[in-house]
Amino acid sequence: MATSEHVHEIVFTGMINVNRDNYLQGVVDVWRCRGCKKLFCDDKRYGEPLKPSVGFETVPDDEEWAVLTCTTPKDVYMNSLGVKPGKKITHACRDGQVHEFVVGKDYSLAPKVASPIHRLYLVKDNINKNIEAGHYKLTMR
Repeated sequence: MATSEHVHEIVFTGMINVNRDNYLQGVVDVWRCRGCKKLFCDDKRYGEPLKPSVGFETVPDDEEWAVLTCTTPKDVYMNSLGVKPGKKITHACRDGQVHEFVVGKDYSLAPKVASPIHRLYLVKDNINKNIEAGHYKLTMR
């Protein structure tokens, strides 16, 4: 019995700007397959060289693309990754701290860490929007 594997026809869908108190820190380019509607992401951060390879990473079918932000008073680091409720994520902050988080049902991260501030934003909910991940905006009450 022969099975045919789907060949993705990927087209640009939009982008997500990640800001630190209104200053652009990086961009997630979002792509979608015309056939199966699966999303693909590519990160670009200021101060870092572009990747030498061309291509799209995938996430398992039971996961969704999200943007993880790591916020200090002076910096926002961001990257896209696959997440699902219950998944454990290990993240290394720029200062060398390593944290292990569990993704909640509402896509929050546990345990809460006072500093740096870590958040997840679902890509599908933020295409062509700005994520404001600056320390000042996150800590205002």
